[in-house]
Amino acid sequence: MLRRLTQSVSTLILSIILASMVWFVAVREQNPPVEADYAPSIPLEVAGIPPGTVIFGDLPERTTLRLQAPQSSWDQLSPTKFRAWIDLENLTPGLHDVPVQVEVSDQAVIVVEKRPRTVNIRLEPLAEAQVPIEVEVVDSAPVGYIARTPIVTPITATVSGPASTVDQVNEVVAEVYLRGAKDTISRSVDLSARNTNGDQINRVIIEPAEADITIPINQRFGYRDVAVRVVIVGEVAPGYWINNITVDPPTVTAVGGPSALNNLPGFVETFPVDVSDTTDDITERVAHNLPAGVSVVQPETGENGNPGGVQVNIEVAAVEGGQTVQREVTFQGLDETMWAVAHPAQVDVILSGPLPRLQALTLQDVTVIADLFGLGVGVHKVKPTIVAPETLRVQSVLPDTVEVEISAKASPSPSPTQTATATRPALTATVTITTTKMPTHTETTAGTPAPGQE
Repeated sequence: MLRRLTQSVSTLILSIILASMVWFVAVREQNPPVEADYAPSIPLEVAGIPPGTVIFGDLPERTTLRLQAPQSSWDQLSPTKFRAWIDLENLTPGLHDVPVQVEVSDQAVIVVEKRPRTVNIRLEPLAEAQVPIEVEVVDSAPVGYIARTPIVTPITATVSGPASTVDQVNEVVAEVYLRGAKDTISRSVDLSARNTNGDQINRVIIEPAEADITIPINQRFGYRDVAVRVVIVGEVAPGYWINNITVDPPTVTAVGGPSALNNLPGFVETFPVDVSDTTDDITERVAHNLPAGVSVVQPETGENGNPGGVQVNIEVAAVEGGQTVQREVTFQGLDETMWAVAHPAQVDVILSGPLPRLQALTLQDVTVIADLFGLGVGVHKVKPTIVAPETLRVQSVLPDTVEVEISAKASPSPSPTQTATATRPALTATVTITTTKMPTHTETTAGTPAPGQE
């Protein structure tokens, strides 16, 4: 009886094993395991840094993995399912090979390989030191000025890091550039650690990372800053005006005795610049016309052999004006078998622009054209096109639309295609003049212009 029971249990166990094997084979055939490199790299964390120590040198920031997992797991893998880290707990200062550890939330995923497999770590005691802050003024104050002793807040900084590196730090430096400043400067400046040779030391932390630096800058005795005044002689051409004058540099530093400097009116003049009858901009270098006992802090000969002094730019522009002219409406695009009449036959064209150009305007300079291309017999509303010199602007056309009546020719005999029999009325011209000397004054003249002055 016992023998028969034992055989039955053995048979049952064998059946279960065989069924499990069949199920496992079937599952593997439907969802086979795949071994491959996982493309996204995994961030590498550092855990358990012993108190009072610091890592010296750089560590790899990420690790790459080779995995084995069923296809269904591969389809749902993401970097968030992994955690990679190195554990430094209980390590002492010195060199260590620390294994990379990886944890996966999907139990079906097997980590076959980690790259790197271990990380070489150098632990050093954490050191800290109070180091004085030194201000290094890289450039110089302008000629005639002096930079006083810098004021720095705070006066010391805390440097921390690996003991072997902190021991090399001799000072903390704030580099300051004056950049031609003529007044006291105050700014926040980044700090850097230096050794006794002046070389910068990295791999340390400076607290605070920057300092507030104030450098008083004063003018030296016997120097004075004054403006530059450009002296102009002559008059520009009629119809033109000077609309801007610039000088570079606009101020200079004068040097001389106390009485000579005190007698300066706050500016120095240049030698005269002649603008007689000019219609174009003027650019030239002009020397200073200095009183006795005064000179300027500027070489008489500039860079590349250019003469000293200041660069003067004088902008000359035409006086703007306005004028109204009347012109007959002409046609283009009219079929040869038709003729046309415009109502009104003439339009007023209001122009603006440089006064000399307006005064020289001729009859042929302004044309009013009505484009009749594609239009047939009948009455049409047409906006005429105004052809005027490029230097002038068309402000308005009155009226801006004309009525054009197109009719078929009664006979093949020649017939004019535009109304040319009407007596041309007297033209009225209005000119508005604005100048810088009298900005609020306008002058209007009305009358019949001479031929060629429409």
